[in-house]
Amino acid sequence: MKKILVFCDPGIDDTIALIYAFQNPEIEVVGIVAEYGNTNRRFAVRNVQYLLSLLGKTDVPVFSGAERALSGEEPVAHPTIHGDFGLGPFTPPDTDETLRENFCDLIQLLEKYGDELTIVTLGRLTSLGMLFLLYPNLMKRITNYHIMGGAFFVPGNVTPVAEANIYGDPTAALIVMKFAKNITLFPLNITDHIYITPELAEQLDVVGCENILYPILDFYYSFYQSQIPDIEGSPVHDLIPMIALTNPDWFTLKNYLIYIQNEAGIARGLTSADMRPYETLPPAPIHKVATNMDNTHFEEHLLDIMTRKPD
Repeated sequence: MKKILVFCDPGIDDTIALIYAFQNPEIEVVGIVAEYGNTNRRFAVRNVQYLLSLLGKTDVPVFSGAERALSGEEPVAHPTIHGDFGLGPFTPPDTDETLRENFCDLIQLLEKYGDELTIVTLGRLTSLGMLFLLYPNLMKRITNYHIMGGAFFVPGNVTPVAEANIYGDPTAALIVMKFAKNITLFPLNITDHIYITPELAEQLDVVGCENILYPILDFYYSFYQSQIPDIEGSPVHDLIPMIALTNPDWFTLKNYLIYIQNEAGIARGLTSADMRPYETLPPAPIHKVATNMDNTHFEEHLLDIMTRKPD
């Protein structure tokens, strides 16, 4: 089984990715870090706890991640896309647990699993970036990362050039790109074109989540349809790096020098890759970028996983 630690900011597509991970018998989620992004940190933690209660997975540890970017700026949530609290039309019950600050407890988990672990990031990279600054020797033990982020020579989804996760904290993204080993990036180039159609959404039937799956996907699709009336369905960006864990042969990966702009202005969060076939300057980290996804079996696979009954 793939042991994974997930950094996320639920968010509807994060929620779909988490449900998929728990449903997939080849994946073991050993912990979840919830931080700001699609909603604020408190709601992100609450949404994860609510989801775990629906799935009967309350033994999975939840860690409270960053509340804002390394710059200290106030984050901007996206209620028109993800709803007032991050789960479309739903308001999960509040608990005192959502107020806890337990990020340092994550170190015990990292020490326990070490190089067995794959880190999957579905949101801003702030919390992960902090780990590299505070625990560099410990983080050297982690040898595999799946990151949803970036837009390489295609339009962004938060500015004309930038994808939201990189734009939200480009400084943290630079830190992660510099120090993390064996990163695979899953950018908008792919994730913008893999849809859950309304017809597919109606067929997804996860035990415990029957009452939330279709409504949150319908809410999500309504937003995208308001922007692009003829869109086939809603792109579920964060699901793609999760699917790649157990279906790596679906993806074309290429090694590129990765550059990220972190200055203020229109270029903030811009990701670019040097695709020229000769040596270049300035130097930059080299990581794998998913450049293509064969989605021939996507719907069949998603139905198989998401309708799977508990053993």
